[in-house]
Amino acid sequence: MVFLFVPDFRDLVPDRAPAALVAAPATQRWVVRLVVLTAFVLTVWLCGPKAAEVLAARFDQAAQHSPLVQLDRVGIAEKPDWMDGKLLLAVSAALAPWLSADIPILDDRGQRELRDGLAAVPWLRAVDVQRVFPDKLRLACELRRPVLAVHAGDGAPLCLCDSECVQLPYVETPLPVVQLTAPGGPTTMVVAPGTRCDERRVVAAVAIALEWRDQVAPLVRDCPRLLEVDASNLGERYVRGPSYPEIRVKLARLDGAGVVFNYDRPLDSPLQRLPVTTKAEVLRKVIAAHPGLSGLVGGDLRFQKRWADYLQPRPAGARDPNEPWTNLWTPR
Repeated sequence: MVFLFVPDFRDLVPDRAPAALVAAPATQRWVVRLVVLTAFVLTVWLCGPKAAEVLAARFDQAAQHSPLVQLDRVGIAEKPDWMDGKLLLAVSAALAPWLSADIPILDDRGQRELRDGLAAVPWLRAVDVQRVFPDKLRLACELRRPVLAVHAGDGAPLCLCDSECVQLPYVETPLPVVQLTAPGGPTTMVVAPGTRCDERRVVAAVAIALEWRDQVAPLVRDCPRLLEVDASNLGERYVRGPSYPEIRVKLARLDGAGVVFNYDRPLDSPLQRLPVTTKAEVLRKVIAAHPGLSGLVGGDLRFQKRWADYLQPRPAGARDPNEPWTNLWTPR
């Protein structure tokens, strides 16, 4: 935004100037403005469309001769805390094709093309271009923050997804992963950066990753890092029973290994879900008994009182709490 500060003409008039010059009547000022405005409109109207074309051409010519903004000399004024080095390089590489020319600072058409080109970059949710005179442009870019990595059934990386499930180019990051394993459906999907992903397992996993980051982790001191979200049993299409819920999570043990915990239903489930505070409380108890999840390979965050019975490996002679549900009698 540019502010033009025009001094009051009374400040330029000596004290001995006539009072009429210093304080002109308001009606007179409006008459002058109206006459000037009417003369401009009449000139364009009487001369026909050519007058407007001539004026536009002159404005455009003047804009082209304004100071040049060297787009290839871009600098990052600030960046979000979550953007690490690899993400920064990936975003910079995606923006580079649009930041390689010179644009006159008054060139509206060139700046519109710049804004539209940047808006097509999948990493950007919104772009605002502002002039900073005499020869700079300020680009305010709202970035899409990735929250989950998507891997194919064979482990090959496919893409990243943000909170709106918009697909982003894959970058190796410490984000949690969802793997498209065979029991849950197709083992791969079509990747189109900048478009929304409609794969149900990915949509469910994104919501769980956000819930963990924003609601569970802040409630648990030294909360283990979320490594993976298993959404292969959505709708209990693979296994029906308490031992394998619709959503499982893999958390990082202190030595880097993964510990698989039964978690909950997906966020859009029509059935009742457990409160976040319950799962956070169970995890705090588990960490208190096993700092850093040391020695564990599995557990269940759904049981507020019997959580210790579900930790794995179990002590010798301990009964499997899910055993009574494995072989149910079926009436004929």
